[in-house]
Amino acid sequence: MLLRLIVLKKLLVALLLFAVALLSLVGSRRYDQLPDLLQELTESDRTLLAALVSRGLDEGVRRLEVTALVSGLYGLVIAVAALGTLQDRAWGEWLLLMVLLSSLPLELGELIKEPTPVHAILVAVTVVGSVVIGLQVRRRQIRQG
Repeated sequence: MLLRLIVLKKLLVALLLFAVALLSLVGSRRYDQLPDLLQELTESDRTLLAALVSRGLDEGVRRLEVTALVSGLYGLVIAVAALGTLQDRAWGEWLLLMVLLSSLPLELGELIKEPTPVHAILVAVTVVGSVVIGLQVRRRQIRQG
């Protein structure tokens, strides 16, 4: 049950990364239109969307393209790992374990830089997820002899 929750959380993260990739890609392709969009969103009191567009303007075209590429690829790796784990594939479990362990230093860095309850919870979920997936991998190795 806990394993499925971890996998579902990772699928949600993958979807969010795909959304970031798509928004970054659209922003980089229509960079010259972003100031007009920012003005329109500000006037219609859509502050969250206006903040995202403003952030895109601050980043520049090249940075938005890199963000789109990295977010899309990382989202794809997470989705493949999660789906492989859901299908009870050994490679999926190994890949998911690597994804969890690779994100841990970044999450710890964020927790140290800005200690908030959200960062602490993310680190705790990643550690627990790593332990659960690690135990799953270990059990599979023992069964296979």
